[in-house]
This record gives sequence, C-alpha cells and structure tokens, in this order.
Amino acid sequence: MSSTTQILRSSLDTFNKVSTGSQPKDIYVAQQWEMAGAHGMLVNALLHVYEKSNSIPSDKVQPFVEYALQWYAALEHHHEWEETIYYPLFSPKFNTDAIVAEHETFHAGVEKLKEYLTSCLPAGTTWGYSQTVGPHEQQTFDSAHFRSLVDGFANELVTHLVQEISYLDPEKLRASGLTEEEVKHISEVSEKHMKSMPPFTFLVYTIIHAPKGSGFPPVPGFVKNILAPYVFYIPNRRLWQFAPKN
Repeated sequence: MSSTTQILRSSLDTFNKVSTGSQPKDIYVAQQWEMAGAHGMLVNALLHVYEKSNSIPSDKVQPFVEYALQWYAALEHHHEWEETIYYPLFSPKFNTDAIVAEHETFHAGVEKLKEYLTSCLPAGTTWGYSQTVGPHEQQTFDSAHFRSLVDGFANELVTHLVQEISYLDPEKLRASGLTEEEVKHISEVSEKHMKSMPPFTFLVYTIIHAPKGSGFPPVPGFVKNILAPYVFYIPNRRLWQFAPKN
C-alpha cells in the first residue's frame, strides 16, 4: 500500500505534465491547464505541510497551525468555486455532475482536519479568509494525529483531483458543443471571481505553493514577481516562513 507521501508525489507528476509553461492560447486547452495548475498547487502545499509537521519548534506551533489552515481554506474555496461558479456555466452542454459528486468522497475527512486544527488555536484567532475560531477547550497540536487525519482522506482526494484533469480533456470540451465564446465567458467569470479574493492570503498562498516549472497562476509577471513577494507577502510573513523555498 502506497504511503501518503508517495500518493501525493505521484499525482504531482500528472499535474506538472499538463500545467508546465505559460497558459495556453487555445481556450479549451487552457481549462485543463489551469485546473492542473490549481491541483498541483494544492497537492504540493499539502505534501509540504504534511512532511514539515513533525519538525516544528514548540514556539512556532501556533503560526504553523494557522499556516496549515491556509491549505484547508484554499481547498474549500477551490471546490466552492467549482460547485457554485465554474461548473454551472458548463451546463447543459457539458455535464459535470460526476465531478462535483466526487467531492463527497473526501469532504468528511477534510472537515475533520479543519476541526482538529482550529481546536489547537486560541478562541478568537483569525484564520483562512477572515474566519474566526469560536469558544472551545484548546488542544495541544500533535503532529502524528495531524498526519493520521491527512492519511484518512489523501487517497480519495488525489483520485478525484487526477480524474478531474481527464474529465476536462480539451477534445471532450470541444465535442460537447461548447463554443469558443462560451468557454471564454466561463474563463472571464472565473477570472473576475479570483481577482476578488484577498491578495495577502489567497494570491500569495497560490503563488508560493505552485510547483516549480508551472506557469500557474496566470497572473501578470509584475504581480507574481514584485507585488506578491515584496508587498502582499509582508502582512502574513509569520505564516509563509513555513512555505517551500523555491
């Protein structure tokens, strides 16, 4: 049986093959490229926090837990965007019911992880995208328990993320009858939504966890290379100290 680390690393190979380089000009190909880039970022981030969790100094546990919750926030946002904004725009020409239904295969496990991580923070702590920890009896963070929770859903999550890339095969999208204008509209609506997300958390997290060689996320070079690392990074640098060093 493969370990969680092996499962995550194996899927990264799949995502990197599709998302390497800049965003394709072909609007159909771009859908698969962008989804692979997002999935590569999420898996790369989960792999990193999973491997780093057992070597956190006691005086840095709280910022690490907040950092780990940024992964939950990113995944939750990704699937909420798919379910409420992105995939409804494919209907009725391209049926995405099977894709969305797969979210249930790992949802409970991911929620358990969120509940555990928030229980390790003081009440009133702000995390994710302006969410707040409610009143509770604070627990002590245990890296072994954290990793066991990830072990509980990693295979189902990765199975879904890999399958979703095949669902969005450019030729399947063309065969559905979706026109270039319709797919461009889908992209424009999604882009507008992504730009509404907080740059100090959402954008920075996405950029610093995108696998090396990936052109994802498709943002201007000035934003990716100047604003993100030198301006947007600063307010939450206590969290980004745990991020991968590219």
